Amino acid sequence: MKQQVIDFIKYNPAVFKAYNFLGSLLLRFFGLFIPIDNKKILLVSFGGKKYDDSPQSLYEKMMKMEEFNDYKFVWAFVNTDVSIPGDAHKVKIDTLEYFVQALSSKFWIINVSAERGLNFKKSKTICINTWHGTPIKKIYGEENENAGRKKIRKPEKFDLICSQSSYDQEIFSRIFNAPKENVIISDLPRNDILLKYTAEDMEKIKMDLHIPADKKVILYMPTYREYTRDSANACYFNPPMDLVKWEQELGDKYVLLFRAHYLVVKNMNIKENSFVREMSKYKQLSELYAISDIMISDYSSAFFDFGILERPEMCFAYDLEEYEKHRGFYMDLNELPCKIDKTEDDVIRHIKGMNFEEEAKKVKLFKKKYTPKAGQATEIVLREMIDRYM
Repeated sequence: MKQQVIDFIKYNPAVFKAYNFLGSLLLRFFGLFIPIDNKKILLVSFGGKKYDDSPQSLYEKMMKMEEFNDYKFVWAFVNTDVSIPGDAHKVKIDTLEYFVQALSSKFWIINVSAERGLNFKKSKTICINTWHGTPIKKIYGEENENAGRKKIRKPEKFDLICSQSSYDQEIFSRIFNAPKENVIISDLPRNDILLKYTAEDMEKIKMDLHIPADKKVILYMPTYREYTRDSANACYFNPPMDLVKWEQELGDKYVLLFRAHYLVVKNMNIKENSFVREMSKYKQLSELYAISDIMISDYSSAFFDFGILERPEMCFAYDLEEYEKHRGFYMDLNELPCKIDKTEDDVIRHIKGMNFEEEAKKVKLFKKKYTPKAGQATEIVLREMIDRYM
């Protein structure tokens, strides 16, 4: 019910405008009476849905740094029962306490937003937005005119934004109305760990997931279609895939891991077995990247992140024309380090005939261009935060 209310506000322009104006006005007035604590940091990942991603990476590093010894950390969650390391205070998002904590925190570290569709950030509050991926598809109000239920947005005041290369630096500077010097080329802190997994780590992860050591792993990570919704307005995903056929063709050598985008409420009806696994709720995406030999996506930033590992990537773009019509792209898909497969038969043939070494060479060149700082992000971001704002 709560999600339906949120969607109603987000995707109805008049309602969203009223919500934004009245809510922002109220919180700005309320904020006049709440002083900022210069040593308090608020962290929010994906609107409080998870303890993960770059905010997690930065938090766990800050806990070990002398510069943050006397800082207080506040994590916002939809469900505060989540277990996290350290002694950070946990607050339920969208409550009065959440807004009090936000208004009193000197720093916000986020990967989407902390303002919940409002505009109440104080001028002395420093917002560090790691974002959550380099965009191939159009985002943040730049979607094509017929994109489903496009939201009305005002530029948020981000003081530091992470980008992976000059490609997304240009995009973020424009859409967030931010000076280019505030959009740092650092890569994403969540990706640093990708270069730290050992063979022993990967063996253990596969063992824990009961994946046979002699099987290669295919990770399928499609993005969402915001215009594909059911009668309850829930975003769903149902690609043209016959998993029985996939198992017959590939099951002797491969295991297929399926992970949906976090905005997808209803996935394809997957019946798990020894070949296919539903991994959408698996906590650490980096572990799935680490054990995967091939990554399949469509229009997702996963191409940039998985590419750091220099392993073959595939583009399953079965609805390319429809997606381009509704959403639109920043990048020509021919820039991806792989050919575009439009049917499941194309994908299966591609996998069965894959030259892993040649495909990996293409990804290595892609990585050099689009993720040149891979492995250094946490250090870069925290040094910028300390040097500029502490």
